Amino acid sequence: MDNYIITISGTQTVDDESDTIDITTSASYTERSGKKYIRYKEYNPNSDGEYVSNTIIIESEKKIILRKLFEGKPTELILDRGVRHQCMYTTPIGYMSIGIYAESIVTDISKNGGTIVIDYTIDFNTDIQSEHHLEIVLKKKGET
Repeated sequence: MDNYIITISGTQTVDDESDTIDITTSASYTERSGKKYIRYKEYNPNSDGEYVSNTIIIESEKKIILRKLFEGKPTELILDRGVRHQCMYTTPIGYMSIGIYAESIVTDISKNGGTIVIDYTIDFNTDIQSEHHLEIVLKKKGET
């Protein structure tokens, strides 16, 4: 049941130039086996009327997994503070292997809502290509 509102603000910096994307949409929140799950859909600008399904899995205070089902193709980014993970990322032209290194993860999420703030880098062949700052705010619908 989508009884929450999720606001996501993501800033990407490449060569000292930054771009920010903001998304606000309905979401659901559940807890299971010690993990926290936030699910939401976002509009797919590359197709007519289709949505991208997203799941944020909070495994611990230092590890978060971002899953996306984009045009039937799964993507998973593993953000694990202080650990570099090699991930397969789906793009409109196919899969790409990228390195993800989470420098900082601060999470304060419960059934009452809360926030997640993540700073991470993306690299290709260990050469850092971009820096990212992600802020996620989860609120129960009807609360200000």
